[in-house]
Amino acid sequence: MGKLYFEQAVHEDDRHKLYFTSYLRTDFVERSLVLTLDDSGIVRSIYFSSYDFGSAEWINEHGITDSRLWESDDQAVAPTYLTRRYTVRMADGPATGNFAQEKIVPDVLDNLADRDFAEIIGRLITDKSTSETIDYRNMVFLENKQ
Repeated sequence: MGKLYFEQAVHEDDRHKLYFTSYLRTDFVERSLVLTLDDSGIVRSIYFSSYDFGSAEWINEHGITDSRLWESDDQAVAPTYLTRRYTVRMADGPATGNFAQEKIVPDVLDNLADRDFAEIIGRLITDKSTSETIDYRNMVFLENKQ
C-alpha cells in the first residue's frame, strides 16, 4: 500500500483543485483525495476515493455526501449487460450509515504522507461547514520522488 502524495494543482475558473494520489501500479489509482478551494482559499469540497472501500465527498455546508461502495468481486465478474461493456469495478450504490466516516475517510487520511495536512483535513470534515481557509500557495506538500 502506497502513501498519498501531492500530485498537482489545477485551476478551473474560480476554483483550485489539489490532487493527492497513491498508485497500485502505473495508471491505476489506489487512493485519492481531491481538495477544491475557491479563490479566497475556503474549502468547497473534498473528494475521497479508496480502492478498498469506495468513495465519498464532503461538501461545504452539507457535510459528507455521495458515499458510494464499490461492487464486490463477485458482482464485478457476474455476467451482466454492464460487465460485458465495462471491464472495471463500478460504484454499486450508496453506502449506508457511517460507512464513509468509518472506512473510506480513514483509509484515505491514514495513508496521506503529509500527517499535518491529514490532521487539517480530518478537523475540517468534523463539521458540515467551514469558513477556514487553506493558503496552499504558501504550503509545501510532500511529493513522491519515485
